Amino acid sequence: MSQPASRTALFLTAVLFCLNPCRPGLLHADQAGTTVTIANQIQQGGCVLAPNGHIAVAENSEKPFVPASTLKIITSLAALDILGPDHRFATRISRDQQDNLYIQGSGDPFLLTENVTAIVQKLQESGIQQINNLIVDESVYQLDSPADGCDNTTNPYDAWNGGLAVNFNAIAIRVAPDHTVSPDDPKVPFLPMMRAIGATLPPGHHHVNVNAFAPTGQLSNTLRYSGELFAALLQNQHIIVHGEIKAGQAPPEATPILTYWSKKTVRDILQQCLKYSNNFIANQLFLACGTARFGAPATWDKARATLQAFIKVNLGLSESELMMVEGSGLSRRNRITPRAMITALQKFAPYKELLPIKKGFPLKSGTLTGVYCYAGYLPQQQDAPFVILLNQTQNNRDEILQILATGKDTKTILTVKKR
Repeated sequence: MSQPASRTALFLTAVLFCLNPCRPGLLHADQAGTTVTIANQIQQGGCVLAPNGHIAVAENSEKPFVPASTLKIITSLAALDILGPDHRFATRISRDQQDNLYIQGSGDPFLLTENVTAIVQKLQESGIQQINNLIVDESVYQLDSPADGCDNTTNPYDAWNGGLAVNFNAIAIRVAPDHTVSPDDPKVPFLPMMRAIGATLPPGHHHVNVNAFAPTGQLSNTLRYSGELFAALLQNQHIIVHGEIKAGQAPPEATPILTYWSKKTVRDILQQCLKYSNNFIANQLFLACGTARFGAPATWDKARATLQAFIKVNLGLSESELMMVEGSGLSRRNRITPRAMITALQKFAPYKELLPIKKGFPLKSGTLTGVYCYAGYLPQQQDAPFVILLNQTQNNRDEILQILATGKDTKTILTVKKR
């Protein structure tokens, strides 16, 4: 083995090996003597490490970058503060004198097939045997577009938001070789819209954003999906639907029958949102914060105003440090400085167990084309918050994370073996 670049580098490499002999990606002495620092891993980006409330490592800490899905940490903080960790969403059912049944949504991010099944079972137990029209009501939302940054692809991460939306506005379909279409989720019955969507897809298993396909009739695909799922499950409970599925609002004189409260609290929902980086959930919560502050109907403008006020008052940050145009991180118009993210992580510390464990650390990742980010905590350094925001072609976030995890600052040169 050739001599290392310096005695200091050899000493630091030996210390790192003793501290972390089995860690994947561990820094090793390189026969070629290649030196790697945080600074030379960053072409366009920044990072900060702040143990015990003090900045120990900083690179471009005051420059704003696109955060991608690490922005969900900010959305989570706002939802916990504005809505409250124990908040639950309501779906209200009422009936008029013409036996029309109204399903009124409140923007529940987690209205799944099993929840709709529970609602329908309660309706059957209440003695309802038949209805005329099924009226789906999403008037709690008034959105003129999908979230900024949504390309409306068939991918579920591009699913649109809605006041009454089921299964994250994504549908699972199987298209057989003979082009027969069937559900690809055993909990979901066959719905007529599956046939229309499946006709545009090749044979195989598909999980798709319902709004990526052209709507038919008077209903948006969001409301059609919700209405058809409710109608099919009503039929399964032997409740006859004589009329049509229509969009509308419950009139004041309609008789309330049932209020169904979501099984998951905001805290529960956030854990799932952060684990799976679900854009639909994040923006449902973003919009709900706007409604809580300004009242219904939810709009993107109300949500943005609410979050900017929260950022200023609760985090003490300006728009030049943190700008949010939606809550998921899809938009490239979102901006945050590394130091601002550290401020958010310090506030988020009581809830850090909501973050998934990745690379051995509790962290939220964020990825777009040319955007590679991490934000989380280092258990080896008393849960010190850290952030890596890269807006560059080369994805070096894992290398930077390993350097941060050693506790050395950016000016320490370590001799390493690149893998």
